[in-house]
Amino acid sequence: MKLVYIARYFNLRTLALFLLYLLIMVFSYALAYEMRFDFNVPPHHALDRIETFWWVVGLQLMLLFGFGQFDSILSYFRLPDAMRLFSSLMVSALILTSMWYVYQGDGVPPRAVILTDFLLNFLLIGGFRVAMRVKSSRGIEDWLSVDDVENVLIVGAGEVGAGLCSDLMNKSRLGMRPVAFLDDDVKKIGRYVHGVLVADEVDELQKVAKRFSATKVVIAFPSASVKRLRSVAELARTIGLAVDTVPALTDLVSGHAEVSQLRPIQLEDLLGRDPVDLHSEEIRSMLAGKRVLVTGAGGSIGRELVQQILDYQPASVLCVDQAELAIFNLQQEVLLGRDQKGISVETHVLDISSTSDMAALFACSQPQVVFHAAAHKHVNLMENQPAEALKNNFFATAGLAKVASESNAERFIFISTDKAINPTSVMGASKRLAELALMEQQRAEGNATQFMSVRFGNVLGSSGSVIPIFRRQIAEGGPLTVTDPEVTRFFMTVEEAVGLVLESATQGLGGEIFVLNMGESVKIIDVARQMIALSGLRESVDIDIVFTGLQPGEKLYEEVQHLSEELHATSHERVLRFVAPTAQGQSVEVAFVRLQAAITKGSVAEVKEMIREFVPEYQPSLP
Repeated sequence: MKLVYIARYFNLRTLALFLLYLLIMVFSYALAYEMRFDFNVPPHHALDRIETFWWVVGLQLMLLFGFGQFDSILSYFRLPDAMRLFSSLMVSALILTSMWYVYQGDGVPPRAVILTDFLLNFLLIGGFRVAMRVKSSRGIEDWLSVDDVENVLIVGAGEVGAGLCSDLMNKSRLGMRPVAFLDDDVKKIGRYVHGVLVADEVDELQKVAKRFSATKVVIAFPSASVKRLRSVAELARTIGLAVDTVPALTDLVSGHAEVSQLRPIQLEDLLGRDPVDLHSEEIRSMLAGKRVLVTGAGGSIGRELVQQILDYQPASVLCVDQAELAIFNLQQEVLLGRDQKGISVETHVLDISSTSDMAALFACSQPQVVFHAAAHKHVNLMENQPAEALKNNFFATAGLAKVASESNAERFIFISTDKAINPTSVMGASKRLAELALMEQQRAEGNATQFMSVRFGNVLGSSGSVIPIFRRQIAEGGPLTVTDPEVTRFFMTVEEAVGLVLESATQGLGGEIFVLNMGESVKIIDVARQMIALSGLRESVDIDIVFTGLQPGEKLYEEVQHLSEELHATSHERVLRFVAPTAQGQSVEVAFVRLQAAITKGSVAEVKEMIREFVPEYQPSLP
């Protein structure tokens, strides 16, 4: 029915356009004769006009059709469209003129009529198209109001930039006028895109901005590297230009966003990295038709895990989180209204530290693939509550691993952290103990589950991370608090981190620790300064940065490898495999018992000292 409706609409539109053009051409042809003979057409020429109009107008209509004038969108009329209209009418005039010379004017309109008819048709049809464009792009109130649009430079003269230019020209409500392009391709410089000049290379931004009185730059190459994006944004900011960017290329291709849906450039754009090329078929083979369990599903990592897993068509996804509000938000913001395509999705508010409850859940749902993202992750909070860190990160993980093994789950993927490497915090040490628990469970007699851990650094924008804190401090007028001018951290986008977690899961055979290639570390002081600049403020003038000193458990920099671990390559360049020698000394089961006793009877310092017995590289902070 929908196709029938579209076909009917198309036929009615074409018929209406045909009749309109027919009337215009008949009128132009008649008027051309009148103008040729000063509105006193001789009888024999009046007869010629009647006898020739049908095939002359028919020829013109056929050429209009051949040049695509019946297929164009009426509200889009620019120089290329005008040239096609001009060409179709010019070809018609040339044919008629050549016929006049061949037949010596017999049965062919006079040459002056041919020329006048050509001009009248072009003016009337072109005027109609211009009127339709004006009608669609501006209302009468826009024409009567003061023109307050801002001049915009578009960086990138490719398809995305050209589409953006057209949209900005047609949608005056956006309040932006494209005045010039900049592009690194020197072959494009000096040419025009929709009538807008490609003025110079991107590095000449300051000169071009001054020449065209531009106040804003729109970065329109969504496939460019983050390094290039960062350099352009910094160049624009240094000369006082506002910086916007187009949506991500994936959103444009999928249709989730339009090119004209601009947004201010964010810190995530400048700290993120180039898109990850995942081995999607291997991930699909691992997840398609499988029953999947995600713990901590309401957190930033868990939510993204759920979203990406659903794209690979599992049989079911079981979402577990201790926080009721987190599960509610997951339902409302991720699951509600999403086409699940026959996938069974369940949510449970459940404490993973309750081994009996988790065993009952496993018995009922029989998950085949488990992603364990639930954790206490805030270093400062856990430093004075080692018992909570151990309960949720170590004890609960060890218990969950045992339940998964007893239920014959195929894979168990534990979301670890780079803070587990040579830890100085209780949180990092508890995660390291959880890694050791998984390796021991892997070697347990009768185990058929493949256990693996995946380490990565800070996730951009996750709860408790530095970026939301800086945003709040900027909104409050400052100051921005940085622990130390030399402190550095690794950053990843949540989409990249989760995609590589899924990639790692396909690589493991059991007992491995995977580390994601996190690129170069970033100074936190640089992050603070970039956020101040992106907010349009000036450091030490509008807002200050103060240094508070390292907090208990914090490091100046995070490490990527423990000395006892060997680095092995994988089939993906951004996934590294570490294989540690078999742990010597006391087993994890002994650590489990003794640490439980310590948190019942001992002080914070005693619990930390006990942890050192099982994680010798742990260097606890002073009380």
